[in-house]
Amino acid sequence: MRRFPASPRVRRSASCLWIVAIPAALLLLSGCDDDAPPRQAPVAAAHDEAWTDPASGAFHGRFVTREGADDCRTCHADDLQGAGDAPACSSCHTGAGGHPEGWVDAAAHGPVALANGSGLCTACHGLDLRGGWARVSCVGCHENLASNHPAGWGAPDAHGSAVIADGGSACASCHGFDYRGGVAGVSCYACHDGPGGHPLGWEEQVAHGTAAQGAAVAGCAVCHGADFRGGWTSVSCYQCHGGPTGRHGDGYAEPGQHGADVRANGTSGCVNCHGADLTGGRSGVSCSQCHDGPGGHPVGWSAEAQHGAAATGQGLSGCTDCHGDDHLGGWTGVSCFQCHDGPGGHQVGWSAEARHGAAARSAGTVACAPCHGANSLGGTSGVSCFQCHDGPGGHPSNWANASQHGSAVEDGGAAACSACHGADFRGGWSATSCYECHDGPGGHPVGWSHYTGHGRTASLYGPAACGACHGADYRGGWTSITCYQCHVGPYAVHPLGWADPDAHGSVAEDGGAAGCTECHGADFRGGGSGVSCWRCHDGPNP
Repeated sequence: MRRFPASPRVRRSASCLWIVAIPAALLLLSGCDDDAPPRQAPVAAAHDEAWTDPASGAFHGRFVTREGADDCRTCHADDLQGAGDAPACSSCHTGAGGHPEGWVDAAAHGPVALANGSGLCTACHGLDLRGGWARVSCVGCHENLASNHPAGWGAPDAHGSAVIADGGSACASCHGFDYRGGVAGVSCYACHDGPGGHPLGWEEQVAHGTAAQGAAVAGCAVCHGADFRGGWTSVSCYQCHGGPTGRHGDGYAEPGQHGADVRANGTSGCVNCHGADLTGGRSGVSCSQCHDGPGGHPVGWSAEAQHGAAATGQGLSGCTDCHGDDHLGGWTGVSCFQCHDGPGGHQVGWSAEARHGAAARSAGTVACAPCHGANSLGGTSGVSCFQCHDGPGGHPSNWANASQHGSAVEDGGAAACSACHGADFRGGWSATSCYECHDGPGGHPVGWSHYTGHGRTASLYGPAACGACHGADYRGGWTSITCYQCHVGPYAVHPLGWADPDAHGSVAEDGGAAGCTECHGADFRGGGSGVSCWRCHDGPNP
């Protein structure tokens, strides 16, 4: 190539101006070739003033963009770092590519590329952007030729962090405001499932649910706002979730939703957010705000008025869903028998008379009917009261046997009877009168007042048997009924007036003295009564 002479001063100044003007050439590249000197025109070794004038067709930026920098290397060295009087291109430019200082920052060349497209870059870096005459491949800094993103941009920590910090507006510049391609022609939805920027499949609970459990919902707030109602994404978490905890959907607080879920799957899914003890965990929301324990019952459920009424109304089938068919724990691990003494649902120790007996005596059996049925044969509980009791009165089996309730009354008195049968023993809440079997408050069986009744018994067992109820002195005991109301003496055998010969004499005359032997002995000297007839009589003949 021919070169035209020029003074050293002109050459030095022209070289520097050539370097400064390259960016302008890049920006003015389009439509400038019409002004350019013919290719065959030699370049003067000593550059003239037009060489540094961006408006001139001979501007060195236009020349280098069109022809490359090979001619420059003749004077400025192969690496363009200068030789002799020829200065280094890097004295004005940051590198062999000819870009101005700071060009490598995205804030510098990024807007230029956005405004003009990558066609501007191909002039120097080649149509494939892998070097061209500039010998600098764009792929060295950018991830791929279809993207202006820097290397490694595809990693979530790279572009994800940038988007979280600046929002998605920067993405819209290239990918369009709908993120479906824009000038880049690359849709963000190729990797993301929505404007929120989540990866494909994020809507699945297993995906974002697991992530939220791991990082807690604070990570959601970065994009969706502290109130989770959109943030810079403009996507509210409440579109799908019912509250700030993020996991539960709309209406999940209703027992019909989360209750059914827990009954079917247990609480294993709850502990991830609410903690192993369900008192808050990473969610900071304690299940105990609404529930009274790991069993999941609502607050106050332990009170009989709540779960007792529920079991009474619906039976125990609802309990088995969580506590198991045997009520020993099921998936809850909580046995009903911690508080109850059997599937009937009574409290521990209820079988003791002091518990249910006292309750029945004070309130009657009306409370028993909802579970055991109006006839006490089982009802919703399937447990008949007659397994232990012999009738609606509530007495234990075989209570009608005198040796059972008679002994109990003899030992404890009849006060316990009045609790159920009433103060007058004529029924009370049990509606069963003691007089159906007994002839008075003393408790003797019907007909006892007749001689053949208690008289015969006293004859056989002696009056000591009477002392159990009427007292050792026969003046009342716990019955408050003295035998002396009807009998004449401390032995409480003969009726009043018996000492009169006309009374017992007439009896002896009519029936003989054999009746006397039952109490006074075959020899009439005392027998079981300890009273000898010889005290008043002088022989066996009355």
